[in-house]
Amino acid sequence: PAVLSVPPKGRDFTFLAHTAFGGWGQALIGTITSLEIWFALVTFMVMNGVNASLVWPGLDRSIAIVVSSLLTMFAVFLPMRYYSYLSLLSSLALAIAAIAMIAAALTMPSWANPYDHLGEPALLQLQNLPRSVGIIVFCFAGHPCFPVVHECMRDKSAWNCSVRVTFFLAFVYYGGLGVFGYLVFGGNLEATFTENLAQLEGVILLRNASAAAFLVKIQLTAPLLLNAIIVSVWAPEFGKPEWPLSRLLGLIVLAAATALMAAFFADDVAAAAALTGSLFTMTTSVLFPAVVHLRLRQLYGGARACSLWTSLP
Repeated sequence: PAVLSVPPKGRDFTFLAHTAFGGWGQALIGTITSLEIWFALVTFMVMNGVNASLVWPGLDRSIAIVVSSLLTMFAVFLPMRYYSYLSLLSSLALAIAAIAMIAAALTMPSWANPYDHLGEPALLQLQNLPRSVGIIVFCFAGHPCFPVVHECMRDKSAWNCSVRVTFFLAFVYYGGLGVFGYLVFGGNLEATFTENLAQLEGVILLRNASAAAFLVKIQLTAPLLLNAIIVSVWAPEFGKPEWPLSRLLGLIVLAAATALMAAFFADDVAAAAALTGSLFTMTTSVLFPAVVHLRLRQLYGGARACSLWTSLP
């Protein structure tokens, strides 16, 4: 019955937590989820500031971050069905960015090839492991957005296939591009690859194409994150207007806070990504789905034999 009283755009991780654990679960997961998505959004805004300043050298990063945050806020009002097309466009932009970056690297007379100079330390440095794990997990963040996207899909039967394919492509893309960038630039590799391209000569067109494509990709993805945050904090009520004045003011405050925090992290995007991945994404994307799945099976799927969860309320 509770499912029927909540509109599709309100069925997020906090809804699942409330269904599985009640009010305390909803409050806990709602807080962690909101912080995770918000810090991910902050990281994306920082990246947009970096890329925008490369495309337009005279543009200050802070101004670019504010403009990007405003565009993200306005894009939240688009109907969810449009995001399937925007997602396709963002994927194309991502492919263009990767091709431009690889093409620029191929113009270099020589690559860093750190293993040739450093040996095994080029492959593994244990002191960097915690931060690396955080950044890797951050790359696969976004699970709190999944319930809303799933509920708004026209053909829900394609969900499993789409998740498998997109996660595999993300793994190939992030892993391949990260290894490639390290081979090319070695220890000088920046947190945002396009900053390395800015140091190369004779590749202005490729550098701008890569930075612009990354800019478009992030800008088209960011509204999904902002929408997930506002739904987590203030879900729309069934049968009532989606954007009453109070909820609209909350969105404006959230966009302003995002811009301010992104400006604070403008020069250290890796720190924001590592913090988000290690603390928040690890909880919502790794631990929570498994725990809530077992709890729902216990409550509604005849899995009460799982004695591990009998102590849960």
